[in-house]
Amino acid sequence: MITGGRKTPWNLISALIVMIVLIAPVSSGAGTLDVDSAVALALERNKTYLQALQEKVKAEGDIREAWAGALPKLTFEGAYTRNLELPEIVFQDQRFRIGTTNNYRLGFTLDQTIFGGGRVFNALVAARLYNSYAKEAVKLARVQVIYGTREYFFSVILARDNVGVYEDAVRTARENYQVVNSQYEQGLVSEYDKLRAEVELANLMPQLTSARNNANIVLTNFKYFIGYKGLGDLDLEFDFDIKDTIPAPSLEKSVAQALEQRPDYVGQDYLIRAIEKGVGIARSGRLPSLYFSAALNWEASIDDMWPGGNDWIRSSSVSLNLNFPIFDGLESSGKVKKAKADYIQGSLEKQQIEDAIRIEVEEAIGSIEEAKKRLTWGEKTIDLAEEGLRVANLRFKNGVGTQLEILSAQQALTQARTNYIQAIYDYQVSLAKYDKAVGFDLPAIRSK
Repeated sequence: MITGGRKTPWNLISALIVMIVLIAPVSSGAGTLDVDSAVALALERNKTYLQALQEKVKAEGDIREAWAGALPKLTFEGAYTRNLELPEIVFQDQRFRIGTTNNYRLGFTLDQTIFGGGRVFNALVAARLYNSYAKEAVKLARVQVIYGTREYFFSVILARDNVGVYEDAVRTARENYQVVNSQYEQGLVSEYDKLRAEVELANLMPQLTSARNNANIVLTNFKYFIGYKGLGDLDLEFDFDIKDTIPAPSLEKSVAQALEQRPDYVGQDYLIRAIEKGVGIARSGRLPSLYFSAALNWEASIDDMWPGGNDWIRSSSVSLNLNFPIFDGLESSGKVKKAKADYIQGSLEKQQIEDAIRIEVEEAIGSIEEAKKRLTWGEKTIDLAEEGLRVANLRFKNGVGTQLEILSAQQALTQARTNYIQAIYDYQVSLAKYDKAVGFDLPAIRSK
């Protein structure tokens, strides 16, 4: 009930709700991304990278587990025993019961390793080295996600621009057909010229459809890779100017940088050192071990159910335990042999990684140089093809040229534009491959 002449606040609340709905951003709407924002989004949502982060967490757990061998262990134990039937002994025709019905035991035990043959120390060092290896593995996954994002990004750009090229080609072919058809109706050209122009237009339509379908597929894969959750159209921002291309990097300098910072190469070194500590752990099985132990116990043995304060008997003890293996059935020898083989394998794998780095860096630099040359020639070729089409159209209108010249010029222009956008894609991906090959965490050579 409303009293005192006060108005209900529901009108105000409803108005606020409407305002919130109207001004709130819709998460499923269209979005715009450039290459850097796409990389940032992928590093937040790419599942492969998120899984790699968990490997680092597991490695940190290995360090704690290794510390457990060096730190003391304190254990509490509680036990209750109910004797359902007590044993008896017979002495001179008399029977005597042994024990009590209820037995209680409470106690603390402290265990500390004093010397474990180097096992604890080597395990701790190995865990720390493996943690460093896991960090490098995360960096490697990061570099790969960055490269994958950039490659996908420019694949979308290539597919989008390819659609534009075919749309221009279809528009030009349609305009040409309209001109030829008009001239045919005026009796200025043959039916063959009209049919040839119509066939050219018809041939381009499925190519345009295929280009659009391919653009949708590439865009869908790109969204999945970076974890984009929007349901609307996604617009990619990218501007290219050939003036912004960079000189090809130095091969020797690039290889030196890669050997300093490539996560797989640096990580392999950590892994080899961890395996080397594993050899020491295996050898520790042949060495003596010394342990300290202390115990504090309370025991109560009674026939009543619950013991009183005077029923408890306390006891304590300390001990040193020496364990010296004399013969373990060749188990330690087998472990040492296996650990040494792992170490040799790891060293050989490091050499393989180094060889692969040199090849990868050299290929990336070569691809940059090649793409730059194709870009330079591509611009010139487009200018020449556009001029060729202009001349062909002019000759045809003046009754000097043929329809075949126009169609040939149109095809040459379409091919020139296709080659140019392919060169832009190859150049950008070559930069991404170079960054990945050298091991840059973020693009050192910025895509323009």
